[in-house]
Amino acid sequence: MSDELIEIEEEEYTSQLTGPVLRRILGLLTPHWKWALGFVVTIALTSVTDAYLTFVNKQFVDQGINFGDMNALRRLAVIYGSVIVFQAFTVFGFVYLAGVLGERIQYDLRKKMFNHLQDLSLSYYAQNAVGRLIARVTSDTGRVSELMTWASSTAPGR
Repeated sequence: MSDELIEIEEEEYTSQLTGPVLRRILGLLTPHWKWALGFVVTIALTSVTDAYLTFVNKQFVDQGINFGDMNALRRLAVIYGSVIVFQAFTVFGFVYLAGVLGERIQYDLRKKMFNHLQDLSLSYYAQNAVGRLIARVTSDTGRVSELMTWASSTAPGR
């Protein structure tokens, strides 16, 4: 037996994200619409809170520092601290819901793919390496899951 390493090249599949593909991917959210709604709401609350903190910072300068008003500074510090605590909860909720939603989508997609693989003929498995199929199922479902959760939360403008 020789010590040569057998290397199998992975086929690279590239395609554009089209409307029908995007609809199919978004269809994965349908059974989890409550989680998705919570996810969107917490992202919105986090963004609004972030914008409000910018306004409070402006008020620190305009009302407190420029006029030397210590009462306004104290009041604004309490508001700022309260908003930071609220934002911490919204960020936690957003990250938690993103994780849960991603795992649920990934589970559903893997289950569908497994059921599809069970329906294929034995001749298909004679022509294709099972390890490669399982690796593709694992990596592709992970990519779709990340696309549905983390990519949407880091969209332009955030």
